[in-house]
Amino acid sequence: MLEAKNVSLSYGGVRAVDNVSIRVGEGQIVGLIGTNGAGKTSLFNVISGFTPGSAGTVTFDGKRIDGKPPSEIAGEGLLRTFQTPVGFPRMTVLENMLVFSRADAKARKGLFASGTPDRIVLEQAMVMLDEFGLASRANDWVQDLSAPELKMLEFSRAMMAQPRLLMLDEPAAGVNPAMMESLTARIRKLRDRGVTFLVVDHNLKFISAVCEEIFAMADGRLIAEGPAAEVIRNPEVIRLYIGSAA
Repeated sequence: MLEAKNVSLSYGGVRAVDNVSIRVGEGQIVGLIGTNGAGKTSLFNVISGFTPGSAGTVTFDGKRIDGKPPSEIAGEGLLRTFQTPVGFPRMTVLENMLVFSRADAKARKGLFASGTPDRIVLEQAMVMLDEFGLASRANDWVQDLSAPELKMLEFSRAMMAQPRLLMLDEPAAGVNPAMMESLTARIRKLRDRGVTFLVVDHNLKFISAVCEEIFAMADGRLIAEGPAAEVIRNPEVIRLYIGSAA
């Protein structure tokens, strides 16, 4: 479904991503791990069109998407979240959902395409907020949400656009254990509904619980790939994580 092949990204003389190839099959939940500076978010930026790659190709459903703007890539059904959630802090949670659903409709034709009655969009926004545990916060200012709640809001907003593949950037960062279990269950539930996931996170426990396959990066390069249980036991991966925590 998604394949990044021999992707590189350079900033001046620094290779943030160095000849990396990853693939995500339809219906999979695939993880991308690595310590700070490994190149994970840089690779995300290239795949999603926010940063032009220096080399390599990215295909989605067999079509080249590298070099295309993020709005066009989103129109194909590939969306992403960010490490630091974006939004309008002086608007309510529900207003943020509605604003972003209309913005996404310009790129993505579907249930929320231009012309969809406001009542239906409003109903679906509330359904999504309820699913992500935010229904009780619908009329609260976004600036009053906690960091984990902001992540859930961004996740729910992305789902309003009905993505076929959703790239999650650090969804478990700052999330308590109880919410992490809920997040894991939610991702699996959405996968069962037909959404494919590529997930970046530092939390190995979370990644190994939710992902079937993992790609591991270090210093811009791919150092391991395969089934989750194998990759988290990889000596190089263990050395990097233990070393970074020391």
